[in-house]
Amino acid sequence: MPRRLPIKLWHESERPRESLLTRGANSLSDAKLLSIVLRTGTKDESAEDLAIKLINTFGGLTGLYRADVRQLMAITGVGLAKAAQIKAALELGKRAVTEEAKSKARIRTPEDAVEYAMSYFAPILCLEPQEHFLVLLLDAKHRPIKHVELSRGDATQTVVSSRDVIREVSLASASAIIIAHNHPSGDPAPSAEDLAITQGLKEACKLVGTVLLDHVIIGRNSHISLAREGLL
Repeated sequence: MPRRLPIKLWHESERPRESLLTRGANSLSDAKLLSIVLRTGTKDESAEDLAIKLINTFGGLTGLYRADVRQLMAITGVGLAKAAQIKAALELGKRAVTEEAKSKARIRTPEDAVEYAMSYFAPILCLEPQEHFLVLLLDAKHRPIKHVELSRGDATQTVVSSRDVIREVSLASASAIIIAHNHPSGDPAPSAEDLAITQGLKEACKLVGTVLLDHVIIGRNSHISLAREGLL
């Protein structure tokens, strides 16, 4: 049964916002954090009840991230404003993770390349229902310049052109690159097409004096480094 009392009538120790301020955000459940984003519930549900309903309906924060605004608004109590608040909060969380990874990065070893790809690319790619193909451009000291999304496909494949990669390399004067893409199926095992694309990009990079350090394929809870597997 939903709690009928609005959050403002709960005991102070149970109110999400007060709990965050006194105990810290990391002490709160997903539902309590989401209720702070939502701010209000409905006449029959508190904001926390609505948050719990959203989390259960979409199967957690990952499902909420993947849901579009129309799907969120199909839930009673979620209008356009609340749907926008949810999407904005989840996007900010994703960007915070990737920004921290970028600020610390310098690629010195193959292990660094994999670690960076997983800390920077995985939050971007592991939740996506479509294949996305990204290239990370590095300077002469192997520090990140920027990353570029080169293509977006469907749930099974994406098409990447060596010409597009080399254009981005030339525009950024990049000395090295790491490429990454996701497998929405969750299985990061490389396909024959993945291997062919990798070899084509490796040869194209050689022609312009750029090094392809790695191609990392990201699944749901795992990944494969083609460099580490000896497939580069």
